[in-house]
Amino acid sequence: MLRPIRFTAAMPAAALVLAAFPSVAVTLDLVSEEEPYPGIIFRHYQTSGPETHTWVALVDLCTESVHVDATRAPSGLQTTGSWASSRGVQLATNGDFYDTAPFHVSGNAVGDGVPWPLEMTGDDPAYSGDWYYQRYGWIAFLWDGVEFTHTEWVKNNAESLGAFEGWQPDVVGPPPPAGTLALVSGYPELVIEGTPITCSSPTDSSCFPDRSDMRARHPRTAMGLTEDRGTFILAVVDGRSSISAGMYGVELADLMAQLGAWEAFNIDGGGSSTMWVDGTVRNDPSDGSQRAVANHWGVFAGLAGGRALRPGHCAGLTPCAVIPPEGVIIDDDSPCFARYGSAEFWREEASGHGGHLFWTNAWETTLPDDWAWWRLEFAEGGEYRVEFYAEAGFAVFDRTHYVVHAAGTSTPLTIDQSAGTGWQLLGTFVFDAGGEQFVAVYDDIDAAVADDQHIVADAILLTRVGLWCGNGTCDTDEDCTSCFDDCAGPVELPGNGIDDDCDGEIDEPGDDADADVESDMEADAVDGADGESRPDGAGDAATDGTTDGHAGEIESGCGCAVAG
Repeated sequence: MLRPIRFTAAMPAAALVLAAFPSVAVTLDLVSEEEPYPGIIFRHYQTSGPETHTWVALVDLCTESVHVDATRAPSGLQTTGSWASSRGVQLATNGDFYDTAPFHVSGNAVGDGVPWPLEMTGDDPAYSGDWYYQRYGWIAFLWDGVEFTHTEWVKNNAESLGAFEGWQPDVVGPPPPAGTLALVSGYPELVIEGTPITCSSPTDSSCFPDRSDMRARHPRTAMGLTEDRGTFILAVVDGRSSISAGMYGVELADLMAQLGAWEAFNIDGGGSSTMWVDGTVRNDPSDGSQRAVANHWGVFAGLAGGRALRPGHCAGLTPCAVIPPEGVIIDDDSPCFARYGSAEFWREEASGHGGHLFWTNAWETTLPDDWAWWRLEFAEGGEYRVEFYAEAGFAVFDRTHYVVHAAGTSTPLTIDQSAGTGWQLLGTFVFDAGGEQFVAVYDDIDAAVADDQHIVADAILLTRVGLWCGNGTCDTDEDCTSCFDDCAGPVELPGNGIDDDCDGEIDEPGDDADADVESDMEADAVDGADGESRPDGAGDAATDGTTDGHAGEIESGCGCAVAG
């Protein structure tokens, strides 16, 4: 059934509708299907209405070893195959629209966890007069999740379109979430929260008002997500040939909906459209060969990808670890630790905390190359002291770039890693309960750097500070109900009007606690009056660089700390 839209002044009413079952129906005939790697289903379709050859990759984001990547800000254009081969991915397509004078993509972009510079994106105010400025939407891959944001046109017509989900739905062209690892932009939207766009005529001037070239048949590339955000869909449609006509925008929208997309975007097409799998271009690019383009999607999969066994972006996956209220050590063998950048520039040594560390060198650059982070998921929100472990000879650089992302706020830090050995302070921060928080270290500095200025990525230590339930002291705002473990005394003290042993009775008859017991409890309260606690043994570790007897450490994750 067609569902008409209440049109706004921003949206021509002549032809555009959303439909659960669009009037334009593409017929899909499966030619072949293969699973080149675990988590990737690759299909070749022949379609009718129109006649095309269409190539589809369905990426299961919850399969082991599956990680999605995109191009870092490049120095120039690259073919999809060239980028994919150099990056080491198993599947790749072309990405966003772009221009070369000056070089920039039309939307936003993030690759290998590093955002592109503003001047290389369509967000630069220098392009505010251009027709594409901030019109885009995007799909972004995060640690343990994936996010999307609607296009400008959809957000301006959100009530009519029923478009209320996604990242910052009320903000046009929002910055991506902190910690985004890969992002490619596109427009227009093809499927909006489960409903594909269709038009009364695919060539009418009101069909896809935010992009007129959707009203002609061309080669196409599209990206999409299923409603559970568990499958990433990439599709390439050949065109401009006698055996493959290409698609109108409404036909592409229908295709993506049939493939299971709940949300989908058009990305760069025409001669740019390329589907590359396992070293081979599978489609027939309309230029006769691959076109060099600005950015790309890539997927690491299977053992060949060399990534962590734990899938990178599976929404709802059990956290890599949960930090207990008292704090914890997260070492470089934890599943919550990961490295990115150029693998050949990361070195590892049998030294440091736990007998192992990673190091790289600082570089004079405006964007990081090598970087690492420790992902944080807290059982309880609160204030924590954050420290890093420094090993002499490897923690050398005195202007090391860190970022602590806590409770929705990113704090950049410049730290002298050479200032001491053992646990060294980054600062004290208030964290929320839950995840989407991290500590990261980077190799970049926008200044001259001498040779061999090592940066170490080893363990970090988080220690709870302040008053909190679990610190061993029954604080003034705690009682038997709110914090039994801290407030339950060994005996009931007579005549004080308090349920000292937390058994539900106050000043019970027969209590014979003497003054010595009361005096001992008062002394214990004084000993803990500063309200500060560290994981067992951590106090010594912070001063002398040892961790003997430390009980709070996240166990290793079996191959989860691998270079990108």
